[in-house]
Amino acid sequence: MRYRRVLGLIVWCASALLPLALAACVVGAPTANGPASDFIVISDFTVPEGVVRLDPTMGFSLYRGEAGVPKEQRAASIGRAVAFLVTDTVADRLRALGYDATSTTNPNPVGSGYRALIVSGTFSTIDEGQRRRPGDEHSAVIATVEIKAELPGGSVQRVQSFTVDSRSAPRALDNNGATRRETGVDADATNVGAEIARVVAEVARRNNWVPAAR
Repeated sequence: MRYRRVLGLIVWCASALLPLALAACVVGAPTANGPASDFIVISDFTVPEGVVRLDPTMGFSLYRGEAGVPKEQRAASIGRAVAFLVTDTVADRLRALGYDATSTTNPNPVGSGYRALIVSGTFSTIDEGQRRRPGDEHSAVIATVEIKAELPGGSVQRVQSFTVDSRSAPRALDNNGATRRETGVDADATNVGAEIARVVAEVARRNNWVPAAR
């Protein structure tokens, strides 16, 4: 008799806990209408060799008789800095709009059960201009951007490609609506990143991408 009562208690506990276990399995999983939030991933932008144009008036050594920083090293450093600032600006602007956005070098950043917009690009021009003329450097950053959609199951579809030129892109503002203080290629990179974020956000809106804050 005691054995039957214990067995009945075990069966009751199992039947009571089963719905909770199933619910735990479902939390965070994609539904028929998509997951709780959709990702936007910004990959590192490519800086091909030769696209960086250095300011010819800079790069000398302060110590007479010593060579300045090699041009190749300067160009590589400027290219990395511009690429970082562009991708960081894109991710920051999209997060401010509520999207689950991040920058990464991972070629497969999202699991097979989720959707992601993958943003990548290549610079065709990174021109320092003349840094000794603040506000009138004649610098420029031009990037060709591609947006792809990674769908559940791992399939990837091309969505849109476009070119952004800092010389015609709107001037980026800070989060308080004030004009930012960057000059030269730093300002160019920020303007390009802000414009890319605007286009990506529009693509996300048209395709019903779900913001993380919803």
